[in-house]
Amino acid sequence: MTPLQTLYAIACACIIAIGQIAFKKAGMEVQSAGTWFSPRAMITICFALAIYAVATLLWINLLRFVNLNRAYSFMTLCFIIVPLASHFVFKEHITPGYAIGTALVVLGLFVATRFG
Repeated sequence: MTPLQTLYAIACACIIAIGQIAFKKAGMEVQSAGTWFSPRAMITICFALAIYAVATLLWINLLRFVNLNRAYSFMTLCFIIVPLASHFVFKEHITPGYAIGTALVVLGLFVATRFG
């Protein structure tokens, strides 16, 4: 993969992570309102879906030039970004075991992209 293609893959993972945070927020809005049809819930859901649409279009564009098995390795970044973001945005707890597992994911991504 070229550096630009790598950047696209990382951007896709980051955008997906933002979408996950938005989906969590949407779920909280639905729970708070007691309905899926509250204006705040609907706006948040539409925002999350729009974020995913952007990520999907970038992903499809990337896959025009890169093998899926090479590009998909970068989706493991979501396993790092989403828990960190949920910790800071929603005050969710990250356990030591999860941190160790995340470190192994990072190592796996390095091995897959460097030697795969």
